[in-house]
Amino acid sequence: MTQKNPLVEVIILTHNNKKILNDCLNSLKKTQYKNLKVTIVDQDSSDGTSELIKKNYPKFNVFRNKINESFSAANNKILKSSKAKYCILLNDDTTQEPNWINELVKVAEADEKIAVLQPKILSMKNKKMFEHAGAGGGFIDIFGYEFCRGRIFSEIEEDKGQYDNIKEVFWVCGVALFIRRKVLDEVGYLDEDFGSYFEETDLSWRINLAKYSQKYIPKSIVYHIGSATWGNKKNSATKEYLLHRNSWFVLGKNYSRRNWFWILPSKFILEMITIFAFLFTNPKKSYASLKGFIWFIFNIGKINKGNKKTEDLKKISDIELMQKMVKTSVALQYFISGKKHFKDYEKFL
Repeated sequence: MTQKNPLVEVIILTHNNKKILNDCLNSLKKTQYKNLKVTIVDQDSSDGTSELIKKNYPKFNVFRNKINESFSAANNKILKSSKAKYCILLNDDTTQEPNWINELVKVAEADEKIAVLQPKILSMKNKKMFEHAGAGGGFIDIFGYEFCRGRIFSEIEEDKGQYDNIKEVFWVCGVALFIRRKVLDEVGYLDEDFGSYFEETDLSWRINLAKYSQKYIPKSIVYHIGSATWGNKKNSATKEYLLHRNSWFVLGKNYSRRNWFWILPSKFILEMITIFAFLFTNPKKSYASLKGFIWFIFNIGKINKGNKKTEDLKKISDIELMQKMVKTSVALQYFISGKKHFKDYEKFL
């Protein structure tokens, strides 16, 4: 049922990121939407984050976590207790255009089958460029390699209005993820076994299987710094490992088991190519790929358990869902054939 200004709750996780968070909250104060609740989850910060919020943003809510939990676990705590019709998971290293929520609510209220929406995500460092995370909406190939309109692997496009149409997408980035909260009761919340990375892809995959719609809304604009918490060398190595590990996890959990027998061997071959291709130029990437595969082998029981839960909510088959995927290897097309723009992959959708 359409409502005028339904309650929207924005959920922001933060950990010792006071200066960047302050910019985000200053921007949020300018948001034009009239029925807004903002909840900041302070992930055991020691830099005075909670005190800053209470002093400068008394209308915003602070939830103090005793530990620095994963993206999934910390967000789930708020999502499960929220009374809002819509929730937005928002990174603390963002700023937003004043009308960004209005544009999202307007689209969501027009169609109850819309579960998730994503704004246009531009770089805060150069607002003419798309940002790596999310860009103009998320897509995936059948082997689990993600890309976006406006970003293929490390190749990022300038925003020239080429993606200024509302577009059905496969997944929505957690930088600014707008969701109809009641859908989570049907498809499940963020899977905390993912930790970080691919957790929003896993959620989007389940939403697709439940026959809900997910769209990119270009009139809603968010600016993102990117990698604010993953910048040092130790963290970047962990990030690389999680990306490879969780790309295996998302495939095993969400494809029907009968399709494992051709998808997973193909994935294995692609990962072996990665290992040998980067062995001398980027050995950390090769090691992360190998380590991710080993994790998959030793956790097949956990993956199978998650797979059974996914099977219970499916309203469409894998074959139907693959119509939303690129039916070729984006990795091979990018690194071997030099296809570096989204337009090069539209024919495969």
